[in-house]
Amino acid sequence: MRRRGLGALGASTGAAEARELRDGDPSRYRGLGCRRAVASINRDLNQATAGRPFGSQAELDQFLVALDDTPDKSRLGANALLAVSLAFARAAALEQDMTLYAYFANLVGRSPVLRG
Repeated sequence: MRRRGLGALGASTGAAEARELRDGDPSRYRGLGCRRAVASINRDLNQATAGRPFGSQAELDQFLVALDDTPDKSRLGANALLAVSLAFARAAALEQDMTLYAYFANLVGRSPVLRG
């Protein structure tokens, strides 16, 4: 598998991995700024999801993947899709009066456990 490294940052991206939207402006956060991802959320993702009911985390996540419609999540950005998914999870956990870790445990059919 060919990997493209990001030097001292310690991150690399393989050909099949989800792609984040980064700004590429070397004067801001060494090109790793996320203004493009935020714009994707504020414009495309907000427009597509506002007022639309989602019955479950899986339903929202499937909708987001279909909306992006690229194998590597490069159109809307994996970081933008993840942010929206996590915001939904946090809101759903609050709605169900659960902690976020308990909500995630419930999604996978497990009891919530915190290990130290």
